[in-house]
Amino acid sequence: MTNERTVPGLRSGRLSALTSLRFFAALYVVFHHAFVIPSFLTWIPPNGVVGRFLGLGYVAVSFFFLLSGYILGIVYLQRGGTVDLRSFYSARFARVYPLFFLTLVIDTPNLLAMKVADYGLSGGLVRTAIRFVANTFMLQAWYPPWRGIDNPNWSLSAETFFYLAFPFLGIALWKLRGMTFWLASGAMYLGGQLLVFWVAPRISAESATFLPILHLSTFAMGILLARWQTRRGEQPGRLGRIGSLGPSLVTILAVACFCAAVNWSPLIPRYALYDGLLAPVFIGVIWSFSHSDWLPARILSVPWLVVLGEASFGLYLIHFPVLHLFEHLGWDRRSSLFPVFLFVNVGLSVLSFYYFEVPMRRWVLKRERVVHVKETIEMASDAQ
Repeated sequence: MTNERTVPGLRSGRLSALTSLRFFAALYVVFHHAFVIPSFLTWIPPNGVVGRFLGLGYVAVSFFFLLSGYILGIVYLQRGGTVDLRSFYSARFARVYPLFFLTLVIDTPNLLAMKVADYGLSGGLVRTAIRFVANTFMLQAWYPPWRGIDNPNWSLSAETFFYLAFPFLGIALWKLRGMTFWLASGAMYLGGQLLVFWVAPRISAESATFLPILHLSTFAMGILLARWQTRRGEQPGRLGRIGSLGPSLVTILAVACFCAAVNWSPLIPRYALYDGLLAPVFIGVIWSFSHSDWLPARILSVPWLVVLGEASFGLYLIHFPVLHLFEHLGWDRRSSLFPVFLFVNVGLSVLSFYYFEVPMRRWVLKRERVVHVKETIEMASDAQ
């Protein structure tokens, strides 16, 4: 027997503010790529405050990793026991793979054109085919030369590794309690960062940036955050005894720390920022906005923002092929077309969610005969 209480706010599968936050995190990535790759935003000084902020947009991926661990912990581990492997893997595949594969196919001609220009037709075809196959099996984050097709999808290669580990790692972490829990949590963050700083000088900069094993601690801390809330009987749907002051102070502190990171980002190793150095900042944000009756969380829970949050996975994957199209047409050299670029990407992501991702998810689950899926659509969107 256990004296832990279930968490109604979690069981309902509605953490709308966190879903909306996914949209802003994905949008941050879009602005980052528009700033560092084409000439859309070249009028922004790279060393100014705005330039440093946009240049740091890649850290949003750590937020995605942490939120993924948090949501999966809530959905699959809250009641204890084991994780049904077939149901879990089918649900993850159904939510992630269809759009991943579609954008992979759409963006492949861009890589093929570059490789043919560099190596001729036969050489270009072989090199493109190798990368395409590697991406198909979600291997692109393990070996950087296999990247090059819809580059943001490297994070899905890492997520696939997390999904494979989750039924085993998650259960082990969920059993922690008392001082063991806190020691393990501290070791997870500090040990993860020590591993990054030890490994990074010994491998290539790209490998240090994308290697999935270096991001595992960030994902695991999301699971530990969900475990901590459950253990203390906290109800994310309600402020309860903590009141509104707690989330407010934690969010202010998190924003202050992030601003400091932006200011000093040129002095911080890039691989450290990529590999979860700011995880405590994102833990604070996720914890605060998991209280859906907190005023800022209520503001982010308006339906149209939740829709954009549910479509954020599409925004994250679709914007890169669209960016390549704009580059091919020469539109990236006209700053006035940047709003058009944003509108096209947001619009396509919403259409993708309703007319491709959701139908494909249902079709895959039906084909796999998975009837009882623990992930609601919103939870599934948050757990990518």
